[in-house]
Amino acid sequence: MDSKKTFIKYFVIVLVIIGGLGVLGKLQDRVANDDESDNGKSRNDFFEINNFMGGTKKEYNYKEFKGGIINCVMGGTEIDLTNAEIKSGASIDVFLMMGGAKIKVPKDWSVVLDTDNIMGDSKDHNAEDEDVAQDNGKVLKIKGTVLMGGLEVKRY
Repeated sequence: MDSKKTFIKYFVIVLVIIGGLGVLGKLQDRVANDDESDNGKSRNDFFEINNFMGGTKKEYNYKEFKGGIINCVMGGTEIDLTNAEIKSGASIDVFLMMGGAKIKVPKDWSVVLDTDNIMGDSKDHNAEDEDVAQDNGKVLKIKGTVLMGGLEVKRY
């Protein structure tokens, strides 16, 4: 019985360390957009969310959404992109470990889920709705890893 408790204790410690290394690896893969806006300043239609044992709720109203990064370890986030616009496609990289993410997108976006789920789940709730009219020019690709967590996409 005592060896079982010790094993569980070290297993959890190893999982937290692996998750932390995964987050650090994702942080090094940052994507920057140096496009210039109309007034000459650089525009960055890209978001990055990093949560460790915490949560965030954010709304983005980008005119030309490019993508984002979501890293949640034992935490969660809710992203609202219903007022954002896609010109030529966008991509969101996710790493969820014992955490979750809920992403709200407009009804006319096509969503492609390309996640590796390990004791976790990724769902596009409105994928089979007849009410959803998808535009092939507005494609949001969500890729990454969901480890003991959940990813949910809803259209509004």
